[in-house]
Amino acid sequence: MRLLFFILLACLCLNHLKGQSLDKIGDKNQRLEQGISLTGKNATITVINQTKDTINLKGRISFYLPISEGLIEEKIAPGKSSTIKIKMNYADFVQFTSVLFSIYTAPGKNVRCIIENKNPIKLKFEGDLSDENNYYQDYFKVARSNNVYYQAGGQIKDFNDFPALADSINKLNLDFLKNYDRPLPGLFKEYEFWRLMYNNAFLKHHVPFDLSFKSGRKMKLDSGYYRFDKETPLIGPSVQLSSEYLWYAVFRLRDAAINKNKPDSLLPATMLAVAENEFEKNEIGDVVKMRLLYDAYARSKSNYEDLLRGVTFANPQNRKILDSVSQARFSLPLMGKKAPGFRLMDGRGNTVELSQFKNHLIIINFWASWCAPCIQEFSFENKIYSMYKYSKNLLVINVCIDSSLDAWRKLSAKHQLQMVNLFADDVQTEYLKKQYNISSLPKSILLDGNQAIINNNFKRASEVRLQDLD
Repeated sequence: MRLLFFILLACLCLNHLKGQSLDKIGDKNQRLEQGISLTGKNATITVINQTKDTINLKGRISFYLPISEGLIEEKIAPGKSSTIKIKMNYADFVQFTSVLFSIYTAPGKNVRCIIENKNPIKLKFEGDLSDENNYYQDYFKVARSNNVYYQAGGQIKDFNDFPALADSINKLNLDFLKNYDRPLPGLFKEYEFWRLMYNNAFLKHHVPFDLSFKSGRKMKLDSGYYRFDKETPLIGPSVQLSSEYLWYAVFRLRDAAINKNKPDSLLPATMLAVAENEFEKNEIGDVVKMRLLYDAYARSKSNYEDLLRGVTFANPQNRKILDSVSQARFSLPLMGKKAPGFRLMDGRGNTVELSQFKNHLIIINFWASWCAPCIQEFSFENKIYSMYKYSKNLLVINVCIDSSLDAWRKLSAKHQLQMVNLFADDVQTEYLKKQYNISSLPKSILLDGNQAIINNNFKRASEVRLQDLD
């Protein structure tokens, strides 16, 4: 599954959780594995190169609480080492792509990874979480990846049989954990069991969503399809906070909200209402609500402010923390400043510069070929462009990032994009993500005739009204 593109370089704070391991919080005594620091606390990874080759180490950091992303690039000569410090909120994986392996770490931990051989990769771990990392190196050699779920879902005739099929896939992963013959801390084994369970439950929600979008048809699910949710509680003594838990919680709340049969425009509010009912006064519930509210801010600041007023938190300080973090994250690029320039390719292969389009009111939309909400906006983008290109001198510029050239061309032709339609390669994508603070997709920016930024987090096209362009 493509990376869920929810990204934030700031972190949240719950002071009494900082640095604790498997502590109990909230009214329901949730247990948090390997330490939680919602302020963000450094995890240290030392990579030692014992091979005869220089290792160019590249990796991507992607966490979901509330969101963070970063890139790692290190060149390690033979016999040398490199120390990487990463601000983390909870235990998760750091994934390397130039040499394919992952390291499991957590806030406040110091993991030492020795690369004994590059091809095939052979690793040795010392220091904190060494037993856990040895387990994961063995696990990833035999585990059924999430891709297997999507492949199976694409072949099944009656999708109501999918939960049982998913369980059979997950059983192979659970059996590996159960039969693992090297020593593991008992609490980690419990954590890993629930991580696998929440990942499995998330995929039961997400695979039909993904297939429905790609096929353009709604999946026919029986009223009892979601009965598997009873096996994976949102609150309770078994709850372990992880990315997999948060993925699952968001999609479970989403599907519960959709079953309320409210208009799509009310989906964020309905999800939060369901969360209020599910979690009551519970600090893991605070984390989930913060996640939902952060996503709402990425979509619309005004909508976020309306939603925030109606949400209750077990820890009232979390409201202030979320508000300050969200505003800090979305304050860039600064409003009133000139928009960062770019030179990109259009559909004819010509190079187009932003500076060419002076004296226009401009909406820049950033999207990707794998982003379902982005593609759903295309018809609305065509509509507002045709409606206001003369009366408001409006120009709409669509910029495709984080996608293949072929996928961009096919989608552009399929949806008959009428606006200025540009493509960014990998290098250009990284530049745009940094300059325009792209933390979620779709993302829109509104510029005035001098290309100064009027709104750095403009509404989606489906939400734009005439008064928004005044």
